[in-house]
Amino acid sequence: MIIYNKGASFMAGKISILFTGTLAVLIFGGCAGSTPPVQDLKIAKMALLDAEEAKESKRARDYFQRAQKELIEAQKKMETKAYEEAGELAQKATADARLAKVLAENDALQQEAEALEGEIRRLRREFTTIEEEGSDAR
Repeated sequence: MIIYNKGASFMAGKISILFTGTLAVLIFGGCAGSTPPVQDLKIAKMALLDAEEAKESKRARDYFQRAQKELIEAQKKMETKAYEEAGELAQKATADARLAKVLAENDALQQEAEALEGEIRRLRREFTTIEEEGSDAR
C-alpha cells in the first residue's frame, strides 16, 4: 500500500520553483552587470551638451571639464567591456555636467542681480537729485 502525502508533494513543488527562480535570478543577475550602459552614456552626453555654457563660468568650468574627462574614460571602458566601470563613470559625468550647468546658471543670475542692484542705486541717486532740486525750488 502506497500512502500519498499531499503536503510533501506540494512542498517539493515549492522548493523546485524556489530553486528554479533563484537560479534564474543568479543567471540573469550576472548578465545584468555585464550589460553595456548605453543609456547612461547617452544621458551623460546629453547632460554635457546641455551644460555647454558652463565652460564660460569660472566656478563651473572645472566640473564641466571633469565631466568631459569622465565621459571619455567611460567610452574607453566600454571598448574594453568594463561595463560596470563605464556605467559608474557615465553617471559621474552626468552628475558633474549637471552641477556645472547649475553653477553656470547661478553665476549668470548673480551677474544679473548685481547689474539690477547697480541700476537701483543709480535710480535712487537720480531720484534723490530730483528731490533735492525740487526742494531748492520751493
